[in-house]
Amino acid sequence: MRDLRLDEDAVGAWLHLPGSASAELIGSVGFDFACIDLQHGVVDDDSVLPMLQALAATDTPSLVRVQANTPESICRALDRGADGVIVPLVNSADEASAAVIACHYPPRGVRSYGPVRAPWHPPRAEPVCVVMVETPDAVAALPEMLKVDGVGGVLIGPSDLALSHGMPVAAQHGDDAYDALLRSIIEPCRAADTPVGIFTATPDHAHRFRALGVTFVAGPSDAIILHRAATEHLERCRP
Repeated sequence: MRDLRLDEDAVGAWLHLPGSASAELIGSVGFDFACIDLQHGVVDDDSVLPMLQALAATDTPSLVRVQANTPESICRALDRGADGVIVPLVNSADEASAAVIACHYPPRGVRSYGPVRAPWHPPRAEPVCVVMVETPDAVAALPEMLKVDGVGGVLIGPSDLALSHGMPVAAQHGDDAYDALLRSIIEPCRAADTPVGIFTATPDHAHRFRALGVTFVAGPSDAIILHRAATEHLERCRP
């Protein structure tokens, strides 16, 4: 299995739709990782295992965005075989620390050991804990969050970041104040040598955010890609 990497030029897929077939299809493309979204997608808990198995079959490293920053959510994702988790709405160093320790067995953490998939496979790397920065509290706490041992990356939620700062969602497409806000997140992460990424809606988005300094991008989701492709196909087939 390829190692999960969130470094320069990494491009991740985003899975909003349940099903091992669609996960295998996306995995076959060659993305650097794929994220299964349990927070905002329509993926249910029972779909996660076969989707992770499909990604593993295509040698695609996997992340699961859990529903919330709780040991139960994080443990279930890792027990099913995810290479790491994305934890939403992390607003303080204490919350970042709680996410990290939920990823690890004692004595480093508090994760409960359940011999589900781990004993069936060779030893794996330690899980990656990516925390999301989406609110004013998170931006203010970022310097302390970056000091937490075990934070493996920061993911910016571009829409929630805008809304929580009183900006329209459209600000992420190009706005001086929004770009300054992004730099206030990106620059400390790069100074701390912590990977920093963002969800992107289009390839132009990805290039725009890379120019601002992010190290990895993810998205758009499989649902967005399918909807766009179907819409374009219909329009082009009309007489």
